[in-house]
Amino acid sequence: MKRKITITTLFILAIIALIFTIGLILPKQREFVKTAEFKSSPQKVFQLVTDFQSQKNWRSDVQEIKVIDQNTWTEIPQKGMPITFKTKKKVENQIFEIEIIEPKNFNGYWIGTFEPTSKGTKVVFKEVILIENPFYRVLSSMFVDLDKTMEIYMSNLKTKLGE
Repeated sequence: MKRKITITTLFILAIIALIFTIGLILPKQREFVKTAEFKSSPQKVFQLVTDFQSQKNWRSDVQEIKVIDQNTWTEIPQKGMPITFKTKKKVENQIFEIEIIEPKNFNGYWIGTFEPTSKGTKVVFKEVILIENPFYRVLSSMFVDLDKTMEIYMSNLKTKLGE
């Protein structure tokens, strides 16, 4: 019986060490960029993206938005953990930058740029996540698909714009 406990303990420790080692190999920073063109004006797209209070009405991945103050809010997703954001930079109809301030186990930022085109607006959305903890890096790589999240956001935005 003692031998089984020892083997089980060593096996569990080996799994933990393997996960930790994989986490050390994975990059601390994950970066995703999406570009899209909309027929709507930069003003309309910018207003929709920066009005975080109304996003629960058009984003299928958000269950609720809790406003903390005029520059800080928490998104409660349909799946996953709540994330609190704070506006870092806002240049009317051009740039919207927000930073992640909660949860503390990772941080990062999101930048949206809005450029007028002859057909409407070109947007570039960039999300950068920094994860220091090797265990969280493994979990993030396995269970958090930021590329899909950005695809859903773009699709929801396009639908809300009526395009």
